[in-house]
Amino acid sequence: MNTMTDAPVLIVKRTFDASPARVFDAWLTHEQFQSWIGPEGVTCEVPVFEPRVGGRYRIVMKMSDGGTLPVVGVFKTLDRPKGFSMTWKWESGEHDSLVTVSLRDLGGKTELTLRHDGLQTADNCNAHERGWNGTLNKLGRLLAGALA
Repeated sequence: MNTMTDAPVLIVKRTFDASPARVFDAWLTHEQFQSWIGPEGVTCEVPVFEPRVGGRYRIVMKMSDGGTLPVVGVFKTLDRPKGFSMTWKWESGEHDSLVTVSLRDLGGKTELTLRHDGLQTADNCNAHERGWNGTLNKLGRLLAGALA
């Protein structure tokens, strides 16, 4: 049986030309978050968004084939502008995983480290790596003022 300690761990790092506070706010402000969350080619609605410890969120990913993939979770920690954590699971699934975002000030830029713990299989980890990389591409465009 997999546990959070023996399951694959995904770590993605990016550097953005924005302050940690600006990057933090892009994640924790409903309108901004909804504008970029989701992999490339996927648009999302965020009908539930309560960015406080214990607050819930729900993301409905609208896939290019017309299907939807709802994700739900709870905010576990918030430490502006250093980072936050939240649970993450497919609404139809039973297993919670944990996404932790850490933000490090690089003097006008920010190093973002996204750690996703509790992914059940290597295939699931690889799929989330593709998804998070596409998502962070969109975040980078938002921070650069290039996301419509």
